Amino acid sequence: MENYQYSIADMADILHQASSLYMASNIPVDYGTGEKYTAVEVHMLKYIVDHPGKTVTDLSLDWDKTKAAISQMTTKMEQKGLICKKAAPDSYKKQLYYATSKGLELNAEHLKYDSTVFAQTIDLLKETCSEDEINLCFHVLKEYSKARRKKHYRSSPL
Repeated sequence: MENYQYSIADMADILHQASSLYMASNIPVDYGTGEKYTAVEVHMLKYIVDHPGKTVTDLSLDWDKTKAAISQMTTKMEQKGLICKKAAPDSYKKQLYYATSKGLELNAEHLKYDSTVFAQTIDLLKETCSEDEINLCFHVLKEYSKARRKKHYRSSPL
């Protein structure tokens, strides 16, 4: 593996460019169900499938978004029949979110779609990066996300 040296400003610019490219791709797509959904919707759905029973507050903390933004997203997803909410056993006020059968179907199709389309991007990366470099990159991005959340929560108490 080569030794790469980047300034802090260069690293910030690289992350900004990567995130801008990703967000620019948030155009609704048919993932195989005949209906179009945004990447944010299908990834939020995947999170709810993987972590059933989360509240708006939980999702807000996990996604580093305001409760209002999460509430808007969950309402939109409920209206599309992808998720449903149920009262928590310990509180009628607390609502827990779960995927519906339609949501589970979309999630399965989305996983197939990403396995094909995202794999094409990884194949392009393999032209210039080793498998170890690619895996290290995703490890660093995962840890970067954790570090940003720690910094964010420390500087802005909930």
